[in-house]
Amino acid sequence: MRTESDDTLLMQAVAELARMKEPADQTTGILPRLYASALEEWAARLGIRADDLDRLVSEAPVPAS
Repeated sequence: MRTESDDTLLMQAVAELARMKEPADQTTGILPRLYASALEEWAARLGIRADDLDRLVSEAPVPAS
């Protein structure tokens, strides 16, 4: 059963990853690796698959900088 804290954590993960995704998609080098690492860490913490989390991030609006 999901709790409010689970939802809060998921929203935090999606927001953080969304800020990282666009720059990571537009370059090579360290940024894509940092994004992949953060994605794996969040997925493990949330107990979901990384590709499912990445799909959520891709569908999320990009937060303003």
